[in-house]
Amino acid sequence: MTKFSLTFCLLICLSFLATAQKTIKGKILDNQTRQSLGYVTVSLLSPDSAFITGQTTDTAGIFRLSNLQNGRYTLLLSFFGYSKFYQDVILDNTGGSNLDLGTIALTTIPSQLNEVIVTGEKPMLQRRADKLILHVSGNPLFAASANTFDILKKIPGLQINADGSLQMTGGSAPTIFIDGKQVPMSPEELQNYLAGLAPEMIASVEVVNNPSSKYNGEHKSIIDIRLKRDRTLGWKGNISSNIQQNAYTLADNNLLLTYKTKKLSYTARLGYTAGTSIYRYSALQHLANTNIMATQNNAPTNNNNFNYQLGADYNFSKTHHIEIIGRTYQSNRHVNSFNTLHTTDAAAQQPVSDIYTFNNATPRQRTYAVYLNYNGKPGKNQLEILSSLLKISNRQNEDIQTKNLDGHRLLDYWKTDLENDILIHAVQADLSGNLGKGKWSTGARFASTTTNNQLRYDTLNTLFVFVPDSSRSNSFQYDEYVTAAYVAYERTMNKWSYSASLRAEHTHSTGNAMTQHLLTSRDYLTWLPSFSFTFPLEHAQQLHVSYSRRITRPNFAQLNPFRFYNSPLNYFVGNPYLQPSKTDMLSLAYSRHDLSVTLFAGRETDPMGRYPEYNPVTNVLEYLGRNLPYNDFGGIEVSLPLTINRWWNMNNNIRGNYKKEVTPYHDKVYAIPIFDYTLSGSQVFSLPKGITFDISYLYRSATGNSLYTFKPMGSLDLGIRKSWLKGKLNSRFNFYDVFDTYRYQLTFREKMIINNQLQHWYGNHKMALTLNYSFGKSTHTSKGESKNDEEKRAGM
Repeated sequence: MTKFSLTFCLLICLSFLATAQKTIKGKILDNQTRQSLGYVTVSLLSPDSAFITGQTTDTAGIFRLSNLQNGRYTLLLSFFGYSKFYQDVILDNTGGSNLDLGTIALTTIPSQLNEVIVTGEKPMLQRRADKLILHVSGNPLFAASANTFDILKKIPGLQINADGSLQMTGGSAPTIFIDGKQVPMSPEELQNYLAGLAPEMIASVEVVNNPSSKYNGEHKSIIDIRLKRDRTLGWKGNISSNIQQNAYTLADNNLLLTYKTKKLSYTARLGYTAGTSIYRYSALQHLANTNIMATQNNAPTNNNNFNYQLGADYNFSKTHHIEIIGRTYQSNRHVNSFNTLHTTDAAAQQPVSDIYTFNNATPRQRTYAVYLNYNGKPGKNQLEILSSLLKISNRQNEDIQTKNLDGHRLLDYWKTDLENDILIHAVQADLSGNLGKGKWSTGARFASTTTNNQLRYDTLNTLFVFVPDSSRSNSFQYDEYVTAAYVAYERTMNKWSYSASLRAEHTHSTGNAMTQHLLTSRDYLTWLPSFSFTFPLEHAQQLHVSYSRRITRPNFAQLNPFRFYNSPLNYFVGNPYLQPSKTDMLSLAYSRHDLSVTLFAGRETDPMGRYPEYNPVTNVLEYLGRNLPYNDFGGIEVSLPLTINRWWNMNNNIRGNYKKEVTPYHDKVYAIPIFDYTLSGSQVFSLPKGITFDISYLYRSATGNSLYTFKPMGSLDLGIRKSWLKGKLNSRFNFYDVFDTYRYQLTFREKMIINNQLQHWYGNHKMALTLNYSFGKSTHTSKGESKNDEEKRAGM
């Protein structure tokens, strides 16, 4: 490790020998209205018209091309409905490091205004190297979206599960970034944040399906939500309220306040969630004695949750910027779940037993986080430092009573007391500069995670006294330390560009199951290479090839070797001996205007999974964790947004998947090839008087894995938006899952081992009313920032 650290320090020292870098910047306007033009394609060409670099302007019409060498170039600006703009530029040592072209006006082409077009004024999709960019701001396809989840539903290849979790290419869960930085949150807090983030606050969403080695090794895919950057000085605000109704009512309320001066920016966020959400679980199991047991679990959750955030940005010079953010999330929930076990004979005619369980639980979570970030230019290079401290405290008390439904005789009575504390420290530094005709970058990261779990069960004995239950109680502590470093190099040659990077991650972890006196320690080094090639083609076409290796480490819940109950006869158990898995993926992406086609294939070795074991004597069904040999996957994703005319826009996504998971189970190896497909899309109609109507649809074919089959599922969503007060007030009405068809239904394949059917329902069939109002007072417009959206690389 010492040699590795010395090598890393040497690379940093060599960075200061890099050659000087140049910058070209400017602002694009409409020649008639003098309004800023966002999303203009900016291309820098060599004298022989070979593509060098490029980007799109931000929402204020500003572009900034950095890390350029001295020489002669041609600047090309292109935007639908406007004439192409060409300008020769020369970079040399006489003009300093920045070439400011000032404002550039584009001329409209009147003859195109009445044509049927393929891409709108702001194209929904744009491929730039390894990123797929969805332009949200001003795009009619997202006008009727009530929150960020509605926007994410339209991302090609992304699946939003019924419980709100996200899943992307190869079955991986994407990491959420905000403005190029990972924001560590608990899963519950993240869902709360996305549900409360209004579309009016979002400029674009960038998707990286196959991240390079610059990123954390556990990031198999990344969704980077870019918020709008307001360049006006003064104060502004946005308030939104969302009320959802099915069998229960749930309300989300959010307030955003900003105040900006020439050097300082302040941000305050406040959110409050109140009301009830619902989850239902059902199962039908044929027992060993031929009886049939039907399980029904109804779990309404009452919410009383708050979140607060305060932030400050300080630009203490043109090239140095510091940011500090403090955040807290406090959830107070009350779960009154009711579970019934109804057992009949094999003919399902005669009742055998009726048992019900009432669980009165009060889960509480307190999250506190602080972020301190720096971005600047020491000398000729770019330096970014990100640091975070996150503390999560979970507390839960349960009162669990199981009775006979006929005589109300008490069968079992448990009380639980859970204390779960998580502390995460992370710091990362990234340094980049020019080397010859290319660009190098290097970085290092250290993260530590400490998880302490104390769970106590007390059981009522025959003397009606609560006594500790050692068979269910547990004390488990997990410590993990990850040290990582990477080096990367990228270069453009003629018309194509390439990048290569190598990352090393050293992991030291200790799991201490104190109740069982079991100590498990691991120490391993993982090498994670990646490379990519980008080939610009004629007529706005691009071909991108990428390869990367990623790692997935087992988490606390997967390692904890104790029972987590779903019902009195159903629970899962962690495995402290789980090994990390590694995923190798190759991706080929093609784009032409808004059309995007992606092919991908890969293998995950040692994937972590759960398998069921049924006890025919006690009828207990437990799920155990283990590593499987490997999992092969592949597929194709096609997305084509279309603008038929000025009042009709559509988006269509098709995804085909292949998966073969090798699963040894009961002295037999199951390796069943699974093929499935997903169709999704939306039809958006811009009607008179500021009204937008959205019809969104999803269908997923039958699928499964080696042990279970999943039935087809789908949903139809309707949305309508009306703008008021010159766009300051927006009202939306959404009807989700109109036909109540979005539910998970699973069947175990080998009925001779376990004859079981399962169903999960998360209350997606609901109506929602959203009001969003923007207000504030601005003094004057500030100058452009030193970096624009497209230059900021995701840091964690």
